[in-house]
Amino acid sequence: MKRGVRFVAALLSVAAILWWVGPGVLLDALSKVTFLAALQLGALSFLLILVSCIKWRLFIREGGNDATLPELMEYYLIGYFFNLFTPSFIGGDVARSYQLGTRLGSQKQALVSTFLERFTGLLAMTLLGVGAVALGTEVTKGLEISILLFAVAALGLAALCFSKSLRMVTQKIIDRIAVFFGDRRVSNLIRSITGRFLSVAGSAQTHPRLLLRALGWSFVYHLLTVGNAYVAGLSVGWESPPVGGLFIVVPIALLVGMIPLTPSGIGVQEGAFLYLLQRIGASEGEGLGVGVVLRVKVILLGLLGGLLFFSRRSRG
Repeated sequence: MKRGVRFVAALLSVAAILWWVGPGVLLDALSKVTFLAALQLGALSFLLILVSCIKWRLFIREGGNDATLPELMEYYLIGYFFNLFTPSFIGGDVARSYQLGTRLGSQKQALVSTFLERFTGLLAMTLLGVGAVALGTEVTKGLEISILLFAVAALGLAALCFSKSLRMVTQKIIDRIAVFFGDRRVSNLIRSITGRFLSVAGSAQTHPRLLLRALGWSFVYHLLTVGNAYVAGLSVGWESPPVGGLFIVVPIALLVGMIPLTPSGIGVQEGAFLYLLQRIGASEGEGLGVGVVLRVKVILLGLLGGLLFFSRRSRG
């Protein structure tokens, strides 16, 4: 039922955006995308996945295991495939974690490394968003509460990662909540899931220096996302996208796209790019065009991940 509601929400979001901008305006922007621009965006996609996998590998090696970068990039693409059908990024992370766990022979180690790779990325993105709010830029006007709520969530997650006493208190609270369900199977399931999550979060406590290194790679990743948006802007006819403005807008748009309202944030992220890019000089067609170009790129990566996934299954 919830999945159906999210698909309806995605359709309504897309329809509202197209009604507001006009299909002709969007098609005019998209018609300007050249083969060269597509190649540049493809190269940037490769670099984005590579940087993510370099960071992911740091945590895998810290756990005493290893996997090659080509293997991790394949798992990452498979994650893109599952993201096409799930809200936010969680489904993709579960899929790539499972693939890695099968490779390492340890699902727990795979879950820990995947969680820490994602956590450092979210933390870096949130810090950039909070920094934009702190600077008092007009771009974030009206979005301060949403960004700060993300910051509170990220800080809460960080507190769980680094405070054993807080994790113990949280587990006790969850145990008491589970009692109210009455059904022992349900309460045991709740305790099991939350207990595993808190255990995984606690693994960050033993890797403070490693987390700092991973955070550095996360900022490199977000530098590349700015380049990604810049090239997408040029491809739809935006003559001079302001790089400084993109440093502010892109992390915020990606944060908004993570809100689990629609499958893979469809409609939500595009609307965020449309709204925010206009604040730094884009036209409606250019702003929405950037969002759609980046969406199409993710869908193509997901389809490639699907081919890799079914190919692996056919090989047994």
